[in-house]
Amino acid sequence: MASKELLVLFLIVAWTSSWGSVQSAPIRLTQTTLDTCHAGNFFGEITHCCPPATYTKGPIVEFIPKRDHIGPHRVRKALQCLAGDELRIYSEQLWRAYDLMKALPMDDPRSFYQQNALHCAYGSGAFIQDGTANLTIDVHFNWYFSPWHRQFIYFHERILQSLLNDTTFSLHFWNFDNNVDGESHGKDGCYRKGYLFPELYSDPSKSTFHANRSERPFMANLPMDLTVLNRSDIPLRFASVAVPRNRELMHRAMAVGNTSLDFHGVEFKHGDPQNLDINGGGSLEFLPHNSVHRWIGGSTALTTHAPEDPIFYVFHSNLERLWDVWQKLGNGRTDPSTPDWLDAEFLFFDENAVVRSVKVRDSLSTEDFGYSYEKVFDESWIFYDNSTSTTPTSPASPTNT
Repeated sequence: MASKELLVLFLIVAWTSSWGSVQSAPIRLTQTTLDTCHAGNFFGEITHCCPPATYTKGPIVEFIPKRDHIGPHRVRKALQCLAGDELRIYSEQLWRAYDLMKALPMDDPRSFYQQNALHCAYGSGAFIQDGTANLTIDVHFNWYFSPWHRQFIYFHERILQSLLNDTTFSLHFWNFDNNVDGESHGKDGCYRKGYLFPELYSDPSKSTFHANRSERPFMANLPMDLTVLNRSDIPLRFASVAVPRNRELMHRAMAVGNTSLDFHGVEFKHGDPQNLDINGGGSLEFLPHNSVHRWIGGSTALTTHAPEDPIFYVFHSNLERLWDVWQKLGNGRTDPSTPDWLDAEFLFFDENAVVRSVKVRDSLSTEDFGYSYEKVFDESWIFYDNSTSTTPTSPASPTNT
């Protein structure tokens, strides 16, 4: 073959290779995404969750957590160990913050109503991928689950801080995965079991209460059952049965698989169709996450309505803590390193109702957001022997969020 023909062949191969690489791209939300928001569809439920148009026409401002977080470093604490004056002060702050958020106009993107709506939009196919006719975006059942929810909880917390005029306020966490009391051995932290539904969210007279739950959160001394997954016929399991099953499931979710996709879920890139298969979720989403939503029940079991219950935010605060724990377990447990994941970019409203864009690569560390987590007794499940597993491993329904 002549040298000129070889050169032409080389250029064709190089061009087609380059073209192929361009097709693989991260999901990014832009002004066009907001402008083309439409009614969503969540397994047959038609949703109307688009952000209020009045607030989506301004400039989109980049948000880099390490550069742009506000206030002093904060420590999110385990709810079960709050006591005395600390509990009293925090309770008053929490209830007042949600009173104020729920009093905002419904079309204010900072309002409690719109907080749920934004999660609904991201979970029901209301946003269309730029440059496509009808390919939608979802942050569930794929590898965006953990980073997107970290960003979502952060901006929710930041709005609460603004309403309180207190940048030291933190959304503490429901440590539902800790099923036994541990010994502190003089170390700082919380070593009490945290599997009971938090009392701060159980008082009907307070703004953190939500009536549309199953009976389970209202039953005294009934522990969270992390093994219900997506069952509709949920048995009442008390501590003697639930605790060993919970520890076993947490060990499997966190310590058994060690690849990034085991934990985070399947890849989802620009040009991919929305994944509606619950099996696409990683071990954190598929196992403890789905079980908690189902166990609480009521509206909390549905993607389109789950954040209508304030417990959603402290429950997910613990899930992102568990991502942090997983990162530190070692033995090959590292986050995805591909630009398709790292450069994915999502949009949120901040405390001034300004649209902010955040990349996944800037959301991998809680320290960059200005907070860390109190030490708790994760050893209760990290070292659990699950060699005689009896807990279920497969889903039965796609209706969890």
